[in-house]
Amino acid sequence: MADSKVTALTAATTVNSADVLYLVQSSADKKLSISTLLANLPSTLLNVGGLLALDVSSPQTLTNAGAITVNQTLTVLTSEAGAYALTIADGSYNGQIKIVVCSQAAGTQAITSNVKPSSIRFTEVGHTATLMWYASDWWFIGGSATVVY
Repeated sequence: MADSKVTALTAATTVNSADVLYLVQSSADKKLSISTLLANLPSTLLNVGGLLALDVSSPQTLTNAGAITVNQTLTVLTSEAGAYALTIADGSYNGQIKIVVCSQAAGTQAITSNVKPSSIRFTEVGHTATLMWYASDWWFIGGSATVVY
């Protein structure tokens, strides 16, 4: 194996944090674990210019009351006549974005916990809320839903 070309090696299809990579650093041969590589990536790794499109091909749909998922970017709300409570769990990381859109409204759906401001209400078709998880709360950062502070 010592005389093999890297391009001739079998490709790995999965990796573990303890796996090692070959590294040439300052003309010296070294090994580098996957966990060390990932731990030392810059925090500004992603620099987006131009169009950014989020995958919303299979959004969550909620009718009346229920729990808004934090595992999908988009939740679409529909409601019948009446008032309905919505909940949302903690986000996975600071900066996580969640979008909520009301596509059918005969009643009122409201998120009243785990959000800043104290309440976000969806009462009309077209009401939207863009939320960002930060410091243990979902913060309303834009949209047309009714917010109560």
